[in-house]
Amino acid sequence: MARALVLHSDSPDEQNAGDQASRLRELVGSLDQGGANPSDQAGSARHIAPERRIPIIAIASGKGGVGKTTTSVNLSIALAGQNRRTVLMDADIGLANADVLCGLMPKNRLEAAASQSGFTLEDLAIDAPGGFRLIPGSVGIGRVDELNDEERRTLLTSLRTMHRHNDVVLIDTSAGLGPSVTEFVAAADLGLVVVTPEPTSIADAYALIKVLVSGEAGQRPPVLSLIINQVANEREADQVHDRIAGVCDRFLGYQIPMLGYIRRDKKVLAAVRSRVPYMIDAPKSHAGKDMAKLAKTLIDWAGIEGRAAASSSKRGWFARR
Repeated sequence: MARALVLHSDSPDEQNAGDQASRLRELVGSLDQGGANPSDQAGSARHIAPERRIPIIAIASGKGGVGKTTTSVNLSIALAGQNRRTVLMDADIGLANADVLCGLMPKNRLEAAASQSGFTLEDLAIDAPGGFRLIPGSVGIGRVDELNDEERRTLLTSLRTMHRHNDVVLIDTSAGLGPSVTEFVAAADLGLVVVTPEPTSIADAYALIKVLVSGEAGQRPPVLSLIINQVANEREADQVHDRIAGVCDRFLGYQIPMLGYIRRDKKVLAAVRSRVPYMIDAPKSHAGKDMAKLAKTLIDWAGIEGRAAASSSKRGWFARR
């Protein structure tokens, strides 16, 4: 059976995964900064929903061509299907194509939030198929890579202000080991590394993990987990995870769990060609079922609460607490 994340277990590896889950929940736990406030002149009390931290999850890969963006888009749809208001920021610098996979033609893109145009990330977010919102990335423009430290901090701070209208923020990073990748992952609460059974993908995934956990990126070691993509079956997913986890444990002293896996599926390629995400075009396919399961595991592990979605219902935010 695939050794995906287990929340309650006594084995050392799974206990480590549980410790990571506890650390993540502590990082992204709701912040009770609200409460009862004096109300209007009538003197009745009114409640203010407490400001809270929501998980920021970066999705990365050691190399291109492993299905990172396809995974990001379809994971966003799967989370939205679980009543989690999800926003995906396409930070694949210069080569952003999440909008292409969704059949969208955005007017404004990520670089607008880093300029003096007055756009915020919330302003840039557009409705995407499947119920999530997309912040389109830059295409053919290296502007984000050229941000100075202050501008980059502004962008990351803007991400953390998106708790008002969302339950989780996903970041589809560029492939590889560049600063724009390592800094986004280091700033996130959780990093998901997408890898395939190909030897080059495994080697490059390990190189990325090494940079992130060794402090070479100049940041604190992030909480990381693997998504094994394009596998034949559960057994192959286990084998890929064992191989990566083994070298990480031996050479880095870092035990990395597996969030889940996605089987190879012809319907994924067909969906990409038709510019319709497979969670919409073929949700009952092998890949669709695997993605739905992966989203549920992520919700449990990261503690992604559906409060923003509940706040838009007729019952109101407090009715769903």
